[in-house]
Amino acid sequence: MRGGRERWIGSLRLRRFDEVNLVLSGGAAKGIAHIGVLKALGELGIRVKRVSGVSAGAIVATFFSAGYTPDRMLELLESVNWLKLLRPKPSRFGLISWEGAKAFLRKHLPVRRLEELSIPTYLCASDLYTGRAVYFSRGEIIPALLGSCAIPGIFEPVSLGDYLLVDGGVVNNLPVEPLEKKKEPLVCVDVLPLSEERRIKNLFHVLVRSFFLAVRSNAEKRREMCDVLIVPPLNEFSHIDVRRAREIFRRGYEETLRVFNSLTAGKEK
Repeated sequence: MRGGRERWIGSLRLRRFDEVNLVLSGGAAKGIAHIGVLKALGELGIRVKRVSGVSAGAIVATFFSAGYTPDRMLELLESVNWLKLLRPKPSRFGLISWEGAKAFLRKHLPVRRLEELSIPTYLCASDLYTGRAVYFSRGEIIPALLGSCAIPGIFEPVSLGDYLLVDGGVVNNLPVEPLEKKKEPLVCVDVLPLSEERRIKNLFHVLVRSFFLAVRSNAEKRREMCDVLIVPPLNEFSHIDVRRAREIFRRGYEETLRVFNSLTAGKEK
């Protein structure tokens, strides 16, 4: 919990908040749970005023801020031919080219610049040159978004201005920093708890699993900066379980309702 101002739980007991700032972590396919979180927040009548996301969380944040409803996002996700979209094309810097993803984003995003989104949105990426996190809230969406998702060794880094971008989770997998000084309650969703994974069958699985084990620790200290923390139970899912999208979506949805109902129960006591 953050100090120096009225805490979320204490505030909730006094009055209802209609607006929150939202932070969405990375987590590959587990990030589908973020869509369920947004669905639940909408049903609870809670409006997202600003959103900060990294990797999978950056994708969900961008499409939500571009006007997609959670149901529409889930339908689009389930319609994707992932093998075609992320076709292997080894190069000096990665195993997978971004060409398919670029075409997909150009087709489905109604705007091209971050400042044109309907909700202020911050995308977190890591700059290979400086080793620091970079937060984009203005400029072209597609290179910033792809940079935020570029898992090193798997996807090609993205050159943008003076930066060479890789997955933001390398430095910051729970990007609270752009929103920590805003007055609204800070709701964070971390879809990357430590879990056991037995389904490791090829080099791609090894690289993805190793990456997420490495980045998980940098989110721990940032959890303390959140007013409300939502951690959907996703241990049984792998980072590439896109075929189980509905189940992952449901976990995010149900956990969000559980967390906010428990806060409401505390208010009524």
